[in-house]
Amino acid sequence: MKPETKKEIQQILRRVVCCEIPVKWRTNGSVPGGGERRTFFRGHNRQEFETLDRYTPGDDPRFINWKATAQTGGRVLFKNVYRDQREIKVFVLADLSRSMDFGTVRATKRYLSAEMAASVCRSAEETSDRVGFIAYSENRVEKKVTTRTAKRAILPALVNILETQSTPGATGSGLVKALSALPKSRSLVFLLSDFQTLSSEEKVALRRAALLHDVVCLVIEDRRERELPPGWGYFTYQDMETGQRVLIFLSKKNRAKFAANVDKRKEERTAFFKAIHVSWLVVSTEEGDAAIPKVIKLFANHKR
Repeated sequence: MKPETKKEIQQILRRVVCCEIPVKWRTNGSVPGGGERRTFFRGHNRQEFETLDRYTPGDDPRFINWKATAQTGGRVLFKNVYRDQREIKVFVLADLSRSMDFGTVRATKRYLSAEMAASVCRSAEETSDRVGFIAYSENRVEKKVTTRTAKRAILPALVNILETQSTPGATGSGLVKALSALPKSRSLVFLLSDFQTLSSEEKVALRRAALLHDVVCLVIEDRRERELPPGWGYFTYQDMETGQRVLIFLSKKNRAKFAANVDKRKEERTAFFKAIHVSWLVVSTEEGDAAIPKVIKLFANHKR
């Protein structure tokens, strides 16, 4: 780990969001509870005793509590019910494309992505869930960290986001490859990206992933991607992935055209997220602590 990375991680951990993320599909109840995920079951690998319940025909007779039954004079047959601590797997998929190195206020999008990843890990720690990490660039999966306790996952995730650079030379979509690397069992997946461009292949892959997994898209933005700078004269935009430069004259007409294009991309992105039934949140580099309440709201209200 580089010394500057260590300092950045220390700063990130001071402003991390820590909030339980309720998920309906990991519990048997209609309302998920706090703390570790628990489910009632009756089997040989039972763990901790939970409660007594009335025995009904069809229940396993091996779990009859004869002592409790005797206290009723045999009028009511009781059985033991045990609880199993049920964890889910949480995955953080971080986009490390060159466009994520852009940032004009407070931080780069890469740094903001690290802040969001830290918040996911700390929140998963609240519910004793395990966390896996996959970093991808334009054309490949750059890093993959196997699932581990959230406490052990946070450091390698942050180091990889802050230090790993995209590697040229591959073909295909890094996002598609990252989604393909997810497990076949249902998981809670946080996808951190600027979503600047999604190809048809990537949309199909994300739609397919959302059918199996519980996907949350964290859209990482910078103010300069949404609005032109103040002033008058010429302004140069450069695509950080292709290197292409565009010269824009800061006129009223061009500002209106730029804003219209931004709104159109936003509407298309929102429509796509709704169509594939994923949760999403837009966070911008300049927000800082102002983004904390809406991140907490996203986590706390997540009950898909």
